Amino acid sequence: MGKATSGLQSLATMAHLLASRQELDDVLETAAEQACVAIGAATVSISAIVPEGHAIRTIINVGDLAPGEQRWPDDETYAIAGDDRLTSTMLKRMSSVVSIEDPDLPDRERAHLARVGKGSSLTTAIVVDGQAWGELHATRHVGHSAFDQDAVAYAEVLAAILAAAVSSSIREANLQQLAFHDPLTGLLNRRALDEHAAGLFDLGDEAARDIAIVAIDINELKLVNDTLGHAAGDRVIRAAAAALAGAFEPLKSSVVARAGGDEFTVLVSGRDVGMVEQVVNVLCRDVSTIASLTGLSAGIAAIVLTKTSTVSMSEVFGAADRALYTAKRTGSRTAVIADDLMTRRADAG
Repeated sequence: MGKATSGLQSLATMAHLLASRQELDDVLETAAEQACVAIGAATVSISAIVPEGHAIRTIINVGDLAPGEQRWPDDETYAIAGDDRLTSTMLKRMSSVVSIEDPDLPDRERAHLARVGKGSSLTTAIVVDGQAWGELHATRHVGHSAFDQDAVAYAEVLAAILAAAVSSSIREANLQQLAFHDPLTGLLNRRALDEHAAGLFDLGDEAARDIAIVAIDINELKLVNDTLGHAAGDRVIRAAAAALAGAFEPLKSSVVARAGGDEFTVLVSGRDVGMVEQVVNVLCRDVSTIASLTGLSAGIAAIVLTKTSTVSMSEVFGAADRALYTAKRTGSRTAVIADDLMTRRADAG
């Protein structure tokens, strides 16, 4: 089989993988492996520009890796500034082939090739939706010929296929963000909350599970909106969301969501209700020091879910809401706990 035919089959494999909507990491790994064979490379790496834009981070390395190189590196980054090859690739989007035998090769690139024990490299940009996203970087061993134009052409076509995969992945991530997150606060929305709750109430193989539902409401938000405007009200909502997320972050089993308007809901599993109550009370106390917040009211409903439980998810949510309304009506500055009716019903049967 000729090299050109092998390359075309490799690209066809990548196009098929993209059409099958695989996870992005799987696509990148397959692309790197295919490229390694198709262009006769010793190694192939795929990297992405870090969010700040000043460096690239290697996602995957495949092939005959040098000592210290990892297939899925934890933190392999290279600064773009001062690196002629990276600058040309990322800013000018020009493919490049360099050889350690070139007397004019920049010292930085020569040192990199020497460090990984390679004699030449090929680099091409991965451009996603008109913006440089990352690079595909291939190397060959010392003593092997440098990459030719056929290899460059293959790398550029493969980079275009990868760009389509990355673009699709970004769009799907954005759709997921819109579908399951509140746009104002970034917290989970009601749809995501309901899905998490349904999962909590499915015991699976567990014999029992502690579940607490916390209903939280911002005090006086309507007054803020009426007197200072809805922009000020939005700032209050964002401040409350940030305070909630920070308060419950130490409870790794917790899920914080904006249920709508000025209402938030927190789901906590595997924690004693006393611990949850303590977190909520500290939160209610601390928000009084935040200038933009007018205070919070909170209600908690907690059950121990067992195989014989008859209580429904909606009943526990309802109990938390009733406890919240009690807190608001009485002006309580601490959480109100739903009465033990819920626990008795949960263990009935």
